[in-house]
Amino acid sequence: MIFYKIEQDLTQCMKVDGYTGDLVSLVSEKEFKQMIKNEIIDENIAPKYKNAKCCKASVRRDSISGVMSVISKDKKMERTNFGFIFRKNDILFINAEEKVASWINKMNKDKFHGSFNTARFLYDFLETIIDKDLRYVEELSDRAIKMESAVIKGILDNFNERMGMYRKELITFYRYYTQLVDMGQELQENENSFFDDESIALFEKFTIRAEKLREEIRLLMDISAEVRDAYRGKLDSKQNRNMNMLTIITTLCMPLTITCAWYGMNFENMPELSWEHGYLAFFGLNIFLILLGVLFLKKKKIM
Repeated sequence: MIFYKIEQDLTQCMKVDGYTGDLVSLVSEKEFKQMIKNEIIDENIAPKYKNAKCCKASVRRDSISGVMSVISKDKKMERTNFGFIFRKNDILFINAEEKVASWINKMNKDKFHGSFNTARFLYDFLETIIDKDLRYVEELSDRAIKMESAVIKGILDNFNERMGMYRKELITFYRYYTQLVDMGQELQENENSFFDDESIALFEKFTIRAEKLREEIRLLMDISAEVRDAYRGKLDSKQNRNMNMLTIITTLCMPLTITCAWYGMNFENMPELSWEHGYLAFFGLNIFLILLGVLFLKKKKIM
C-alpha cells in the first residue's frame, strides 16, 4: 500500500497513522478485498475494473467511484485497468499501483504546485493521463499522409490490411475520448456537491481538451475514408487500363480469327492452298489487318 499526502508537495509515504489531511492511497486488489472484508470500504461502491474496456464514473451520495481503462499510445493499444473511489478528503486507486504511481510522480514533477485539494489532484491526474495524446494524434495524422502519398504513387501493396488496422485504431481512440468526455461531464455536474466552482471549471477544461482530441480523431477518420476512396479509385483505374488493353488486343485479333477460321475450312476448290506463295500472302494479309486496326484505333484515340 502506497500513500501520498496532499500538502505543499505530494509526499509519498508507507504509513499515515494519525494523518487527517487530504490523502491519496494506492492499493492492490488483494488489499482492497481485505478493506471490504474489514468494512473499511462499502462493497456496494466497489468499482468493477478487471475486464473493463471503458472509462466511467458513478456518482453516489458520499462518493464517486469509477473505472479507468487507459490505452497505450502505440499500435499494441494495451490497456491499463484500475478502479478509483473519490471521497471528499481522500482518493483510493485500486490495482495497477506501479503505473498509477508513475503517473502521480510525473504529475508531481510537471503539474502539481502545492496547496491543492483532492479535486485539484484528480484534475491534474486526468490531465497527466492525456498529456502526450496530442503528439500521438499527430503521429496518426502522419501515417494517414504517408498512406495517401503511397496511393498517389500507385504503391498499393497490403493497403487494405494497413488501412483496416489504422481505422480500428482510430475507432478505439474515438470511443476512448468519448468516454473521457462523459467522465468529465459527470464530474462537472457535481450531483453530490463535492466540488466548488473552481474545481468544476477545472473539470470543464479537461472535458474540452478531451473533446478536442476526439474531434481530431474524427477528422482523421474522415481523412482515412477519403484515402480509402482514393485507393479504390486508383484500383478501378488500374483495372480499367487492364480491361482497355484486353479490349484492344481482342479487337486487333478479331480479323485474324476470321481469316484463320476462313482458311481453316480446307475446301477442295481453294486455290490459295496450293499456291506456292499462299503462306506468305496469308501472313502479309494478317499483318496488314493488324496495322489497319492499329491505325483505326489511333484515329479514334482509343490507343
